[in-house]
Amino acid sequence: MLKHKSFFFISLYSILCTSCVSTYKSKKNQASKNQNYVNPTKIQVDWKNLYEENQSSQIRSFLTYSKETKSELTQDDIPYAVDGIQASWNYKYAKAKDKYDFMRKYGVDCTRFLWHLYSEKMKLPFNSSQKNAPILSHTFAKNKKTKELKYFVPIKKENGSFIPRTGDILAFPGHALAVLDPKKCIAIQSASWVCRKMSYHGYCLDAAKGKDAGVTIYKLMNRGDCENGKWKQLDSPKNKFTAGWRHKSMNTWIEDLPKEASPQSTIKLIGYNIANRYIYFPGVTHPQKTSHLLASTKDSLGNKLDIVKIKVPSNARTGSLKIYWGNHHKPDQLHTVSTEQILKIDHSKYISSNH
Repeated sequence: MLKHKSFFFISLYSILCTSCVSTYKSKKNQASKNQNYVNPTKIQVDWKNLYEENQSSQIRSFLTYSKETKSELTQDDIPYAVDGIQASWNYKYAKAKDKYDFMRKYGVDCTRFLWHLYSEKMKLPFNSSQKNAPILSHTFAKNKKTKELKYFVPIKKENGSFIPRTGDILAFPGHALAVLDPKKCIAIQSASWVCRKMSYHGYCLDAAKGKDAGVTIYKLMNRGDCENGKWKQLDSPKNKFTAGWRHKSMNTWIEDLPKEASPQSTIKLIGYNIANRYIYFPGVTHPQKTSHLLASTKDSLGNKLDIVKIKVPSNARTGSLKIYWGNHHKPDQLHTVSTEQILKIDHSKYISSNH
């Protein structure tokens, strides 16, 4: 009974605070009938290239589930909850066997869609204040951390724009979206308004509202919105992004490690934000800590990568390494990211060296 009440009050509070509005008002373009137009919701995503560019297993997971959502959208649109989220939405969603069927029937707003993507599909710790609850769009829109955002790091604004990575969340009061392709200005979102037909001059000629909008993979078309990977606003200067967030699990990853090592040897690791980080080797309960930053390099996207060293435990086994992305004083394996590469541990060399 208490659980039902908890869901009710959380949902009721969300109704009052969340709107997920992305409006765009402009004069219709007086263009000739032969002019070509674009549909910002019908764009091609280069999934293979995005996957190859992002070595983080968590970012790749984000891409996998975004692509899955795209596939589901081709079958049946998932509408925006035009009449608002029902008080029992959170509870019913948690109980639903098929989440996509549930959202097609009851709709979904922007922050609950992000909750679906990060928490339900990717299994990431999400709202650190209220377990199993979305984070309100107004909370995302603030440019300061709160209890709810403990699992996120803020993205700095540069000259009025954000330079996000795949998997980041950008927000303004009333709406939040996830960045899919930062270079090509493509996002995934659920919104109460989307442009379906836009001129190349940046005027929206046909739009969908309410239940006809909803979950879309959406390209920011206007030059003032997003250019060269710099995200400023969504469809209108009235919708300027006020805050950007990156989940901590997407802020730490190992990009390169040796294919083979022997116990008690020292190996080199290359990755993002991995200096002085705890690493769990397969077969070992207690983590090892990486060295201070030895040097740095850059990946294909220009991200600065740390070069560090770490000693292989004597009882390590072949498998993936797990790097701790949390910031607790005591690390745990729950808040870790696994490498896609396998480190082979050759115990024969270790045994022979001890005889």
